[in-house]
Amino acid sequence: MRQILQRFARNTQGATVMVVAISLVVIISAVGGAIDFGRAVQLRSNLQDAADVASVGAIAVNSVAYKLGVSMNGNGTLTGGAEQALSIFNSNYRTSPELVGVSPSALVTKSNSVMTAKVSVSANYKSYILGLIGAGEIPIVVNSTSTATVPPYIDFYLLLDNSPSMGVGATTADIATMVANTSDKCAFACHEDDKPGADYYAKAKTLGVTTRIDVVRQATQNLMTTARSTETIANQYRVAIYDFGLSSNSIDAQAPGAYKVSSLTSDLGKSASDAAVIDLMTVPYQNYNSDRATNLVSVLANMGTIIPASGDGVSSANPQKVLFFVSDGTNDGYDCAYSNGSGCRRITPLDTTTCTALKARGVRIAVLYTTYLPLPTNSFYTSWVAKYVSAPSQLASQMQACASDGLYFEVSPSQGISSAMTALFQRVVSVVRINS
Repeated sequence: MRQILQRFARNTQGATVMVVAISLVVIISAVGGAIDFGRAVQLRSNLQDAADVASVGAIAVNSVAYKLGVSMNGNGTLTGGAEQALSIFNSNYRTSPELVGVSPSALVTKSNSVMTAKVSVSANYKSYILGLIGAGEIPIVVNSTSTATVPPYIDFYLLLDNSPSMGVGATTADIATMVANTSDKCAFACHEDDKPGADYYAKAKTLGVTTRIDVVRQATQNLMTTARSTETIANQYRVAIYDFGLSSNSIDAQAPGAYKVSSLTSDLGKSASDAAVIDLMTVPYQNYNSDRATNLVSVLANMGTIIPASGDGVSSANPQKVLFFVSDGTNDGYDCAYSNGSGCRRITPLDTTTCTALKARGVRIAVLYTTYLPLPTNSFYTSWVAKYVSAPSQLASQMQACASDGLYFEVSPSQGISSAMTALFQRVVSVVRINS
């Protein structure tokens, strides 16, 4: 017996076959596993895409859940939202014989002002190669969550700087036209005067010069059209329009307030019509009231008394408040406590104290800084403003400091004030987004 065992131990015939067989099993498992894993990842990606489309679609504008959510008081499940989510998933899911037991589920709810759609999908992948060695099925699970804010009710208070400096030509070509057609090389079209040739405002219109205020006026009218087309619920937005006054000799010489162009209303067509009459604040003659006609400090302080504290925007009775401020950012007003000009005259960039106070009350401030174009032939500009325009512009930095986060634009009048105002408006309103 012992001899038989020794002979068996010394016999190597067939060993190679056994090693090869074992090696093949390992190789097939490795290659098969890579193939199956890659295919499983691809199918999982397809499921995830379909789930994402379903969660977004379930709370998109005009969806069943969205329409219910904007009119629903309180919190809870949005009836019909889950069914629509599953319908969207099924229409986007690409069926495959390799996937079995595909089981989607959905839940669409509202909590305060936020609508949430959750879509989950479980399935099993029938493996190819690994199935041959008994590995069976590979489980796959995907989840997608999307949120949308109930479209808020918002009151927009537009404050448009129509002070004399907004009578500057909108482009360098417009500025050059005024300089070439005025005896004192003045680029401002702000002086009304009975003396022949001294009415620069009328001259600008005769020459066909486009001024900053012309561009702002048209941009404001265009914004009303955008607001109307953007509303997703009736009377979602209300607008009030203010500027700095009709003429410098009709405003408070020391502490001017905001001048109401259009009362707060949800009739945006009326707001657009009212905006059509916005025009430049003129001065009867140069150096009237020491040219102190742009008191940003007092006008913004007055807006602080006009705009109530902001609400959450969930209902029309408690709207959010937004100040839409368009200006070149140059303060030129009466201030004996801070005077860097003659006769209690303050010529400085914007003081942001009032902006800070407004934001502390929940009022969001959207700021559009209309770039102050260089006026090298104008003595006022070179003496008092140029130093604030030079890079880095203090006018721009202070206007940006006034704005709420993400709500600041700087644009030259010739670069598209209307587009910039529309972009600012769009930033204020909410969007649907995928969270996970």
